[in-house]
Amino acid sequence: MTGISRRGLLRGSVAGAVTVVGGAASAGRASAAGINPSVAGEAAHVRALRKALDDAAAGVVGPHGVDDKGRIIVKAGYAGVPTYTLLNTLIIGANTVLDGTGARFVAKFGTVTKRYTLDRTNQHSPSPEYATDGQGTFGAPAVSGARAATMLLNHVPSGTQGYSAPGNIMVKGGEWDPISAYVWNDSGPARARADKAPPMNVLTFTHTQDVEVEGVTVWNVKWWHGVELNAVRRGAVRDCFFKGWVENPTWGLWQGEAVQLDLPLSGNTWAGAHDGTPTVDVQVQRNYAGPSGSQPSWAKLVGSHTGGEKVGQVHARVLIEGNVVDGAKWDAIGAMNTTDIVVRDNTINNSVGGVYVSSVSARRFTQPPVQVGANPVSGVDIIGNRVTVAAGASGASRNAVRVSADTVGFVSPVSDVEVTGNEVSGGGFYYTPHVTFRPGTTPQR
Repeated sequence: MTGISRRGLLRGSVAGAVTVVGGAASAGRASAAGINPSVAGEAAHVRALRKALDDAAAGVVGPHGVDDKGRIIVKAGYAGVPTYTLLNTLIIGANTVLDGTGARFVAKFGTVTKRYTLDRTNQHSPSPEYATDGQGTFGAPAVSGARAATMLLNHVPSGTQGYSAPGNIMVKGGEWDPISAYVWNDSGPARARADKAPPMNVLTFTHTQDVEVEGVTVWNVKWWHGVELNAVRRGAVRDCFFKGWVENPTWGLWQGEAVQLDLPLSGNTWAGAHDGTPTVDVQVQRNYAGPSGSQPSWAKLVGSHTGGEKVGQVHARVLIEGNVVDGAKWDAIGAMNTTDIVVRDNTINNSVGGVYVSSVSARRFTQPPVQVGANPVSGVDIIGNRVTVAAGASGASRNAVRVSADTVGFVSPVSDVEVTGNEVSGGGFYYTPHVTFRPGTTPQR
């Protein structure tokens, strides 16, 4: 299968972007039986859902049949369905649609206490405060006894590299809530910080291809991400709602994406090899990010904050279109280390920052990081967005539109840039040195 062309990104052409080759589908089915863990204490309907996902991964067609992309449909929602309380990660295999329409998924994983270090070098919202010891650390829960700190993960055989884990996957609909089971009886600062809940992703996909997330609602994620695409080729996140985020006090606000584009390195590999495979050919369209009522908004709707450890580990061909963001705590759209990116027709309301695109030089993530080489970015289109910038509780002040070339250790230039037709209020445009614009265009200022 070929990747999505730049022309396809600009035209918004996503039909056929998430498909599967028949031979690859058969191989995935044959190898994926029994992919879900057996979890003591889970309710019968949760065990039945795990069994249905196992059957689908093994190629067993259930009562809901197969969709037009050859994926076996597993429906979680039905009349009178109770909440699915997950005590461990739910695993989805190849050629499967998990249709959660009408269902609710709640995490209640086992936890242990872990020591975390409060970040004092970046801007944060000032409250509620975390009490720390003399070294600036505090105790808080972390997931224990689960395959990973994510509510759902795709099946990844041991040692998987690149995009070779079984793919052709869809998660559709449903409400996904990673913290309510932990905080239900709390109030005040303890509830605002979700003190008893572990940091967790909701939907995580890694080392695979042809992934669709559509129409899901994600509530009140603590610290991490709603959807993470980590070493994914051909992914789409569409028509989803990301409501509420519990701010991570251990990292800067720049890492708070509802939809995170990532690559697997030594410290952020969910399964398979930490080989730095970038995420490519992605569409993020018609989603909403904002407050939930009990929690404020995300730092970002979509972006990336991790660079590769080798030259050339760069995300590519990403379309971010038609989304709405309310009250983002940082840059509402913040894509680092991403080439051939189109950010078009998004509405960003009363957010600390608007659209930010930056290169990131390749570096090994030791302490301190060791610079390896330049990772140029080429092809940036920021077109027709509506951005209103407003000061946030952290005191941060960002641009409505910023394009930046990394010059730490190596110069990673950003070229072939077009910025036009954006309507901005409360913030301006900023371009660093080593950013060059498309011939025949005039950068918006």
